[in-house]
Amino acid sequence: MNWKKQQTKINTMKRLLLLFVLFLAVSTIYAQRGRVAAASALIDNGDLQGAKERLEDAFEHNRTMDWPRTYVVAAELATAEYAQGAGYERILDAVEYYKKAVEFDLEEDEDKGFFARIFTAGPGRFEREIKLSITMFEPELQNAGIEAFNENRFELAADLFESVIKLNKLPIYEEDDLPADSVFIYYTAISASRSEQWDRAEKYFKQAIELGYEEGDPVLLLHEVYENTGDSAKIAPNLQRGFEKFPEDERILTTMINYYLQTEQNDEALKYLEEALAQEPDNYTFHNAMGVLHDENEDYDKAIESYQNALEIDPEFFDALLNIGVIYFNRGADGMMEANEMTDQADYEAARDEAMKEFEKALPYIEKAHEVNPEEPMVLETLRNLYYRFDMMDKYNEADQKLQELRDAPPANGVDDMPVE
Repeated sequence: MNWKKQQTKINTMKRLLLLFVLFLAVSTIYAQRGRVAAASALIDNGDLQGAKERLEDAFEHNRTMDWPRTYVVAAELATAEYAQGAGYERILDAVEYYKKAVEFDLEEDEDKGFFARIFTAGPGRFEREIKLSITMFEPELQNAGIEAFNENRFELAADLFESVIKLNKLPIYEEDDLPADSVFIYYTAISASRSEQWDRAEKYFKQAIELGYEEGDPVLLLHEVYENTGDSAKIAPNLQRGFEKFPEDERILTTMINYYLQTEQNDEALKYLEEALAQEPDNYTFHNAMGVLHDENEDYDKAIESYQNALEIDPEFFDALLNIGVIYFNRGADGMMEANEMTDQADYEAARDEAMKEFEKALPYIEKAHEVNPEEPMVLETLRNLYYRFDMMDKYNEADQKLQELRDAPPANGVDDMPVE
């Protein structure tokens, strides 16, 4: 017997057996993965039930249960089912499928089985396909969040908006340097706040502030979060940072002043305003805020002086015009009340004349405030009262008619706080 020939024959048979085993393995793998391909085709053809059945088999078979494309197609099926009315949970399922697809695609080769290492090209093979599918998916996800928000389902909206943020932070995007999802960060925060998820709201409002999205709005909304949670230690630091970042936002400054006043920290409010005015002496909003502070402290002469400083910079600044007018009007009203309590006729007339002088001082400021903002009912009400006192009946009737028109007008239907598709 030729042992050399015999050994060669044995080696040949081993190679043929190995090739046969490989052939069977390849056939099995491609047969199973063919189900995923078939499911994708059925989705395109609108046969979602057929696609679902094939994917159920793929999820159970060890050749496809950790194959990235299985999860990409599963995400596409979930999205298609959502589009046909299956409910918001399916759009959230799609998000989870994409996460799993990325997870399996980035697994190291040594973590995979023998045949998987042979028939795949290593980590990241499906990155391009996953990215393309997510790009097609995200508008649907974003619109779902908007719809949930507009339905006042705020906790759900927060989940959907946050999913947009998390998808764009998947490892496959690390080198893409994507910009921050400012819009969805902001509306995740709003949705979380409206569903009283305070920690979540705080997290995303802080991010929105850092990004400068909507400028001072997230500062004020975060202030509301702290008020609702009673977290008073964070209120002043938030407002101070917001003021430093958005110094021209009068709302932040006013809120800060009001907070200091409510907590009887008037010196802090005054100190902060003086510091701000030293930096920007021509900022009329700071002068107006100083006036508000003096107004709250009932130091009305200083308040008028500060409001006048604001008007020197902006002669049509509505708040300062109205505030001066109101101070003079209130002085006149107080004087009239005192006069009416007097029993001596001479004293009464003297007090009444002094009160009317205060009303005279108020009139030009209230008229100018009305000129700047003709649709403000409170200004019209005050103006009508003044015209009546001065027996200016033509102007009184004109103001009265305008006020009635404003009261009869239908309410505005604005939805400025809602996302726009």
